[in-house]
Amino acid sequence: MAELRTITVCQAELCQNRGSKTVMHRLQTRWEELYKDKYPNLRIEAGDCSGDCEWGPVVTVNDSIILRHVDKEMAERLLENPDEMLGEVMHVLEQDRDTFDRIIGGDLF
Repeated sequence: MAELRTITVCQAELCQNRGSKTVMHRLQTRWEELYKDKYPNLRIEAGDCSGDCEWGPVVTVNDSIILRHVDKEMAERLLENPDEMLGEVMHVLEQDRDTFDRIIGGDLF
């Protein structure tokens, strides 16, 4: 099972116009109500622009996995079943590409 350590929701103006405040609220509320015991060390935080404005709202998971066009239903799925959501990875930061490719290729884990 994927370990959720941090979830950062972009709060730049364009992402806010596309619903990032709703996504942030859903994540915080559902974590508090249902998932706090499952992810006791999870930090859900507001973030600055990641430069992916056209794909907002943008959510970054564990400081390296970027999810795009995130809505409140996707936010809920992320908490409910991170393996399923992270299986739909839309972008990996360039500095993490080699590690990501090794994980997908079965060389790690």
